[in-house]
Amino acid sequence: MSNNQVSPSSSLPLDNAHDDEATPLSTSELEPQDIVNYLSQHPDFFLSHPEVLAQLHVHHQNKGVVSLTQLQIQQYREKIKTLKKQLDLIIANAKRNETIYTTYADVNLSVVKSNSFDELEQTLNDELCPSLGLNKIHIYPFQGSKLATEKLMPELQQRAFLEKKLNSQGFYFGRLGQNEKQVLFPEQIAESVALVSIGRPKPIALLAIASNDALHFTPDMDTMLLQYLRDFLSFHLPKLL
Repeated sequence: MSNNQVSPSSSLPLDNAHDDEATPLSTSELEPQDIVNYLSQHPDFFLSHPEVLAQLHVHHQNKGVVSLTQLQIQQYREKIKTLKKQLDLIIANAKRNETIYTTYADVNLSVVKSNSFDELEQTLNDELCPSLGLNKIHIYPFQGSKLATEKLMPELQQRAFLEKKLNSQGFYFGRLGQNEKQVLFPEQIAESVALVSIGRPKPIALLAIASNDALHFTPDMDTMLLQYLRDFLSFHLPKLL
């Protein structure tokens, strides 16, 4: 063989494209998301390879090394517990809403039967406070009413509550400052309150409801049932004033 001759293999050009296609990715090149994507696209993988499932073990923080099946069972149990808690909460809220609805339905009828301002206010306290866990209910007529009572709210305080506390719909839910508590609930505990303007479009009185629970009345509360009570009071209270 002459010095100018070369072997056939040395004259072949390198073709990395074919090598790349034939060579699988090494484990060092795999990312966790690659495995997630593959298993998501092949949900029957463990059915086709049960021996792999049997060999998988996971290190649990509290229980040490456990099988994947044990971990799945534990996760299902935790999920069932969570769903049961959610269901119990829904049932409890449904029962509470039913109690609130029936209570308001009864009190609305009693409101219409009231023949005096004092009787009306006492009716609200007797029927709403025990059923709904409230502390005290007051009605403060505004200046201009013909009712002679010490609960007639001065015009300055009236304007302060209407402009600074009540929203455009005439409701306020939440907590009061110390001075505001002294005005509305001088002798009662009022950790959270509901304030409702009575009379539309011009308010004629303020309904003030107090609770010992700081979380009983919150700004995100629904106003539907209190709206019904306000409508009844707005219809009946002018007859008493």
